[in-house]
Formats: sequence, structure tokens, C-alpha cells
Amino acid sequence: MSKLLIAQFHKEIDPREQPLYTVKEAASYLGIEAATLATWFFGRRYSTKSEGQKHWNRVIVPADEQLRLLSFFNLAEAHILAATRYRHKVPFPAVRDAIANVQHEFPASAAHPLLSKDFYTNGSHLFVKELERTIDVSRRQLSFKRIMNKFIKRVVSDKQDKPFKVFPLAEGEPDDRIISIVSGISHSRPIIEGTGIPAITIWRRYKAGEEPTFLAKDYHVKLPKIQRAIDYIERRAA
Repeated sequence: MSKLLIAQFHKEIDPREQPLYTVKEAASYLGIEAATLATWFFGRRYSTKSEGQKHWNRVIVPADEQLRLLSFFNLAEAHILAATRYRHKVPFPAVRDAIANVQHEFPASAAHPLLSKDFYTNGSHLFVKELERTIDVSRRQLSFKRIMNKFIKRVVSDKQDKPFKVFPLAEGEPDDRIISIVSGISHSRPIIEGTGIPAITIWRRYKAGEEPTFLAKDYHVKLPKIQRAIDYIERRAA
């Protein structure tokens, strides 16, 4: 939290561009490995026998590189990229090359290529084709187009075609829309969709000994939604 306290707030830019999450926090919300997310946003060094230390460049620009903090837009971008980790661990260089291909074809959307209207139409097709070209999909049977479409549809945009809501999806979890992350609601942290109730609050009360049935009555929320909120946090606390 200390990083968030010293991060600079820029009132002249969209709140969704402001630094809001640590890498660990965003990775938890999306259900992906923190190391994977850090590589996407900050690259990583690796060793080679012939050339020594080398560096893989990032694929997404973070909201605050110095403090290593991410914005809501960054979260939405990472959610879409999480499709490359869903059921199949796509190599990082393939993801990087696919994004570079989209940026080259759609230079106007270079800042957030995975969130642009162009990406939602023809750009996602180019992204998938690049991955298919790089990886032996006939062997892996990745079905990227179907998986990418699933993740793209879980990002909801406003009238200006800018994302304001994400329904996170991780491997092994129900393909529902009960948990959402909405810009500006509950500090842009996971909530029970349509209520503004933080999932972490439900979980903390449950861990303190309160029964899900009581919580459902107290919040006037159906029991399955309470149970889904608990499960969402439990999976990430494991």
C-alpha cells in the first residue's frame, strides 16, 4: 500500500490511467502468476551460454514504471493477455511478437493496442494469426480464436469504446459474471456484480465465522453470489 500512497495522481488524465494496483494484487485479481504479469509489464533478464545476460522487453506499458504500479486499463489489458495462459502456457516471445504485429497494423492505438476498437474487430484476428504462426497449434490444439473471444467479451466498454468493467476469468473457475472489477467502484477492486459489495469484505466476514446464509440475508444478495465471492477470494488466498 505504501507505493500507492506515494504514487502521483494526475488530474488531467483519465482515472482509468492512474496507478491503482501492485503487480501482486492485479495478478491475484486475474488469477494468473505474478511473475508472468511482471514480465508482461516490465520484461525480465535471462541468461544465455553464448551471450550472457539478455533482456526480454515488456509488452504492455505500466501506469507507473518506477513504482511498478498498474492502472485499470493495465488490468484490462492483462485480462485479455491472460487468454494466452488459459489452459495453455503460450511462450512470452510469441505474445510479444503478436502484440508488436497489432501495433504495427494499428499505430493509432499504440498506447493500449489490446483495448482499442480496432483490436476488438480485426486486431484480435491478427493477434491470433501471429500466435498460430509462431506456435505449432496443430500439435497443441490451442483454439486461440475461441479463447480470445471469450476473454474479450468479458471486458465491457463505455460509449467512447474505453473499458470500464472486467469480469475476471481464471482456469478452473465458473464462466459466469458474478464477480466484476469496475472502474471507480469500491476503489476498482473486485465486487459482486451490480451491488458494489467488495468480495474481500464477504470473505473476511466468512473467515471470521459468519455463515454464508447469514451474509446473504444481511446483504440482501442471493446465496450463490455470496458463495461465489468467497470462492473467488479463497482460490487467490491459497
